[in-house]
Amino acid sequence: MLSRFISLVLIATLAVPAFARVQPTTGFDLYSHEDELQVGKEAALEMNRGLPLLPDSSPVSRYVSDLGKKLASHAPGEPWPYAFHVVNQKEINAFALPGGTIYINLGTIQAADSEAELAGVLAHEIAHVVQRHGTRAASKEMAAEVPLALLAGILGKSTAAQATALGISFGVGSYFLKNSRQSESEADLLGTDIMYDAGYDPHALAEFFAKLEDQAGGHGSELDQFFSDHPDPGNRVEAVNQEAATLASKVYALNSPEFLSVKQTVAGMKPMTAEQIALWQKKHGKPDSAN
Repeated sequence: MLSRFISLVLIATLAVPAFARVQPTTGFDLYSHEDELQVGKEAALEMNRGLPLLPDSSPVSRYVSDLGKKLASHAPGEPWPYAFHVVNQKEINAFALPGGTIYINLGTIQAADSEAELAGVLAHEIAHVVQRHGTRAASKEMAAEVPLALLAGILGKSTAAQATALGISFGVGSYFLKNSRQSESEADLLGTDIMYDAGYDPHALAEFFAKLEDQAGGHGSELDQFFSDHPDPGNRVEAVNQEAATLASKVYALNSPEFLSVKQTVAGMKPMTAEQIALWQKKHGKPDSAN
């Protein structure tokens, strides 16, 4: 009787697939939670002054914010105060600030063929926030500039204040918003899980990357910024598909009426190019702290 019970348990155990789930990594980071919120808030103020943003009250911005917050509710780690904004820019790109503020170019929304593809891009950026990639990169730079023994308590200043003194910021054009291949790999896989948990087909992220790779060819001008900020860690499409294959099959969300309405709206919009934005910034005054 006991042997039969053990056999049944083994059969039941083997019948349940083992799902690999990506866990947030940890790394050297001098920034406290409060420091990260501070530098993120300061950078967001600069971004909002230095970039042509759609009003947060616009239907496109409201939709992106709702979709982003839906995804962020499934993000692991610290509950950062996520916020989402749309940049009126033609080139395909998106980026995340420390502390949870995320920007996505209008051209990215125009390029997404499904809500799942758009969700994948936002989930990827949310993963950068979860992993604290920006402040971890800045911490490495700070450690290279100043011995840790001194860095730990210069005049009792916060890490954010010390970073400012060293000229490290996260504003417009910041080096620390450009991710390493390792960071991109981590965001790809964690983003895959986030969008899956939110109800979207994770293979859509791989499809979006594959589409960009096909369009890029020699890295055309509209994709230069994306590939500069999001370098391919190698076999990106395959890696996302492999992670997606570890997740249980389920019925995924289809394109919502809101997505279809927004796609119709953005199809008739003509966002600014990077060159036009550079001229716009000269006219409106690009923040001096940009680096």
